[in-house]
Amino acid sequence: MIDGPRRSRGATWYPLAAGAIVAAIALAAITAVPVGVFWDDGVYLIGAKSLATGAGYRFLHLPGAPPAVHFPPGWPAVLAVVWRLGPAFPGNVVLLKLVNPLLLAAGAALACWYGVNRLRVPPLVAAAAAVVFAAALPVMVMAGVLFSEPLFFVVLLIALALADRAADRGGWRPALEAGVAAGILTLVRSAGLTLLPALVIALLLARRRREAVVAAAGAFAVLAPWQLWITLRAHDLAAPFRGSYGPYLDWVLGMYRERGAAFVLVMARMNLLAIMRSLGISLFPFGPRDIRPLLVTLVLVVSAIALIRSRRRATTALLFLLFYFALVFAWPYAPDRFLWAIWPLLGMLLASGAVECWRLGARHGAVPSVRVTSAFACAVGVFALGGHAGYSIRGASRHWRDAEARNNADALLPVADWINANTRPDDVVAVDGEPFIYLHTGRTVVPVHILSPDEYFAGTPLERAAADLRALIVVGKPRYAVFSAAAGERDAAPMLDGRNGTPKLEWITALPGGGAAYRVVLAQ
Repeated sequence: MIDGPRRSRGATWYPLAAGAIVAAIALAAITAVPVGVFWDDGVYLIGAKSLATGAGYRFLHLPGAPPAVHFPPGWPAVLAVVWRLGPAFPGNVVLLKLVNPLLLAAGAALACWYGVNRLRVPPLVAAAAAVVFAAALPVMVMAGVLFSEPLFFVVLLIALALADRAADRGGWRPALEAGVAAGILTLVRSAGLTLLPALVIALLLARRRREAVVAAAGAFAVLAPWQLWITLRAHDLAAPFRGSYGPYLDWVLGMYRERGAAFVLVMARMNLLAIMRSLGISLFPFGPRDIRPLLVTLVLVVSAIALIRSRRRATTALLFLLFYFALVFAWPYAPDRFLWAIWPLLGMLLASGAVECWRLGARHGAVPSVRVTSAFACAVGVFALGGHAGYSIRGASRHWRDAEARNNADALLPVADWINANTRPDDVVAVDGEPFIYLHTGRTVVPVHILSPDEYFAGTPLERAAADLRALIVVGKPRYAVFSAAAGERDAAPMLDGRNGTPKLEWITALPGGGAAYRVVLAQ
């Protein structure tokens, strides 16, 4: 029989306290940096505006307002509700920026609850881990902008709790609720699809075959309309726009078709090294750097102990993490955001592992070698917890949480100012940071870059950048091309010289900070 959750007097008050502390920290960390500076948050907000204004789910900023087939609509739908409450942009940014801190607080409370009830972490330890990892510097960076990760984490914890209940109790209704929750999670972030096989397998391991079928059917019912819509509408997007704005799966599968399935090992190695590097910096910021890989390895061992010890109480979570990280290792993109999206859950696993190591060492009759080894493993977990708290405190004192956002805004604001002063409202403009420029100028925009999996590990050669820029201009037909100081495509602009009937960029002026504005001359 599966061991159900342990009840504790701290199961309610400690999660609430953890959530309240994280809410206070996250709300205090809100800055005045404009929204849209990270591309993703701008695209999410444009989708929200489209839904809120009755235009459907569209890329309002691109020529022809094509269907928004890139990001699933869950997070834009939440932002759309807030947009309806305050429809005047940028005045509504104050309301919009409240959403993620409150979601992060809810995620911290749920992580603490899950740690106490499923992972058997003492309430005080669970609350401390929830606060340290939910208020961690990388997580606060995401909560400070309109990223989807805080909502993803909240829905994930709810879905895991429903999955555990379905496995414990059985019944078609709990299984249906768990399946629907897994589908909703995927509509927030596509990586949430990894929960579905975890849920089905967990139910099968619990000998609940009927519930596994019901859960899969519930998830399919939620996801089918979105997948059908993508299939029918993805081709409405012009080919040069599909790299950055098309469905994810197309260009990832294209990369593996070109390079072969064995290339997944190359990708996995790159992403594993990147994750190890991020963990070393964030968990062990103090002390010799040379021993970080060893300490991170020990942290992974401690977390694995937690997974092994709780495999019957949290089967779905264990399987989800296996599938999730399999996706992360194979995905041609920097893995950090995948890591921070579930960071409080990983922190709870670390706390659980440290506690389990302590319990093993304190067990009556344990031999001295077991006691020493367990105490050392527990100390590594405590050291990582303290190091991570120190890393976040140091980052907050040095204003690291919004440093990148401020740098991006400083680069893009001169572009927006020049466009507002020198172009007509109906002009089409090719720019980098195109969602930001649309939101702050209202102009229809054309991207100057085509996203490809290759650039993650090989970069974009100048000739390729020029060819991509040329293709985007031919399709989008902008009147101007304006580059920020941070745009790598600025170096490719002189290569568009109008030869052989191709577009030509004519220099107009330099912008403050190092940007440049060009007039586009299209071939007749």
